[in-house]
Amino acid sequence: MNKFQYLLRCILSIFQQKICPYCGGRDFTLIQRKYLVTTLLKCKNCGLNHRHPKDDPKFLEKFYQKGYHVKVEMMTDLPADQELEKLKENNFNELRDFSAMFNALFPGKKNTKVVDYGCSWGYNVYKLKKTGFDAVGYELSVPRAGFGAEKLGVDIATDTAAIRTGNDIFFSSHTIEHLASIQDFIQLSKEKLNKEGVFVAICPNGSKEYQQRNPATYSQTWGSLHPNYLDIEFARFAFKNNPYLILTSDWIFDTEKIKNWDGRSQVVDAYREGYELLIIAKPNIML
Repeated sequence: MNKFQYLLRCILSIFQQKICPYCGGRDFTLIQRKYLVTTLLKCKNCGLNHRHPKDDPKFLEKFYQKGYHVKVEMMTDLPADQELEKLKENNFNELRDFSAMFNALFPGKKNTKVVDYGCSWGYNVYKLKKTGFDAVGYELSVPRAGFGAEKLGVDIATDTAAIRTGNDIFFSSHTIEHLASIQDFIQLSKEKLNKEGVFVAICPNGSKEYQQRNPATYSQTWGSLHPNYLDIEFARFAFKNNPYLILTSDWIFDTEKIKNWDGRSQVVDAYREGYELLIIAKPNIML
């Protein structure tokens, strides 16, 4: 996103009311300030760290159709046919593999049904299907979803109403921090999961322990593309009535900890300083 355009939008919205986008709270702690007009606030009610001013949801929907580009390889860039065939030949092996995590959640289960929410052009859906999962995707960007459906033959919905129900896992990787409404996102997961289904979200770790460990990266991580900066406190609040397992790590999560979770307890790992936050919960099970 063009930095000047971002700052201009923030300046024009400088008098926007300060309201928590999750719980509607109006009492905040200031965590950081950038560019004079943007702040990272922590809601004193639910604990969500979020940017002020906020973007209009209509702007975000339009932006993510074609305007969103990141430098991380393959996330938003659509490969040419020759390059794509090479990627398919090795089943996108250079990409992160989530199959061990999912198998730890459902050991021995065949054809585990997974929704990859925010799947871009479906490379992870393709990879999961090739490794034995019944995987489908959802992507807001119609062009990227269309590319994946045509070139990879995977099922990618562009309307949340079209996402199938009865899934075992509702998964997102570095998506929740972009959303205008996390509350709607969690509610959608409840509707699309079966009774024992598991919500799994990976995102940057906004916990104060990570801020203390790496203040420069912490400051760089929130801003124009990441209006939310979730931490352990918020994750516990969001799933306070449900079983959960909350971990942090530097890219590789301990699958033994996931496998040993009983699916009925509320567990927060002692290590809080990792770059990434992993939220695992059962939103359809009430404690």
